[in-house]
Amino acid sequence: MQITKGALEAEIANAAVKFQREQMGRGAGQVRAFILGDMAIIRSSEIFTPIEKRLAATQDGLKLIQSSRRELRSINHTEIEGIIADIVQIKVICSYYDVDVERAEQIEIFIFEKDVEKKLLRGDIDKFSGLR
Repeated sequence: MQITKGALEAEIANAAVKFQREQMGRGAGQVRAFILGDMAIIRSSEIFTPIEKRLAATQDGLKLIQSSRRELRSINHTEIEGIIADIVQIKVICSYYDVDVERAEQIEIFIFEKDVEKKLLRGDIDKFSGLR
């Protein structure tokens, strides 16, 4: 069965939530994924854990949240890159991450070695990786 772009984006979003739950103890309130050429973009909102919500009440707390989330991402980036690559069936060559602690949002961008949209159009992605 050929996979649609929307189904692939949903699978990426679900994998991101699962990874967030494993790493942070909870997933984001809202996660959306987008495929654009050779990139996947994941936007997560309502990302704070209960303790982060309390820390966010002060400027020092916001700095701590930003620093700790960036550090965790630098430690875990190869794991999430592997998960996303398995879903898309294309190697991730690099990824980028940023967090906006004032909005409680984060964004991740994954760059693939090939154009995902072209692969979808050719029908070369025909099944999910079974990461559910």
